Amino acid sequence: MARSINEIQESILESINSDTELNALEVLTNNEKDNLTSTSKVSIWRLFVFIISVSFWTIEKLFDTLKQEIEELLYLLKPHKPSWYRKKVLDFQFGHELNEKDIYNNDGLTQKQIEDAKVVKYAAVVEINSILYVKVAGENNTVRAKLSDPQEAALIQYIKLIRDAGVKVVLINRDADLLKLEIDAYYNPLEIDANGARLDGSDNEPLQNKLKQYLKEFEFNGELVLTKLTDQLQQVQGIEMPVIKEAYYKFGNQQDWTPINETYQSDAGHMKINEDNLTINWIPRDVTL
Repeated sequence: MARSINEIQESILESINSDTELNALEVLTNNEKDNLTSTSKVSIWRLFVFIISVSFWTIEKLFDTLKQEIEELLYLLKPHKPSWYRKKVLDFQFGHELNEKDIYNNDGLTQKQIEDAKVVKYAAVVEINSILYVKVAGENNTVRAKLSDPQEAALIQYIKLIRDAGVKVVLINRDADLLKLEIDAYYNPLEIDANGARLDGSDNEPLQNKLKQYLKEFEFNGELVLTKLTDQLQQVQGIEMPVIKEAYYKFGNQQDWTPINETYQSDAGHMKINEDNLTINWIPRDVTL
């Protein structure tokens, strides 16, 4: 990055002050010496320093421009990784047009207008058999949600424009995968009642809320691990031993539930559980005397 003119001047002045060989030559008259050694900003030698500094600054700016042009050429020539596609999808602006460099001209737009146009809030790119599967989701009241049909159609055209030639990309924009759980919840009767509510009245569904919060904050396209989910549920005060007895999933138009043995990679990239699909057996733990 080019130095400022002032920074270059300071560097030259520092060198002059520290080098005894740069003193005025003895062959000069006293008047010439005064002009050359004056500390005034309009003295002859200070003007020379300024001119040289501007010259150096111009050269450094030209090198910066050259570097940027080379980086742009490398950017165009280098095959892009899945992480590049993820970033480009997150940068997608619904209703805005790309320029010839496949970027948006946001001149005149506020930061809020730009962020509102970025409808893809979550994205993940997975490569399988030389095909890039791009999973996306928007947001509705802070909850992950499927993009609307117009948003999906525009995103598909956007991907066609920015993708590398010959790269096959498949967009996955679906409602959240559904989970179905049966849990034996062993609870402390001094803190939790037979319906799972806290006795102090602070939360009527502490275990259910913890589960929903966990799924809401779960890493997009992350892997669900039942053991880790159990650990999270055990953090609920008053729940001494949560045991996941059965776990199932289904996505898209599937009618049948598929059992989860221990891990599950969601197809849509995000998951949710409805009340009808959550069965909790409340089992009190006797107080040890």
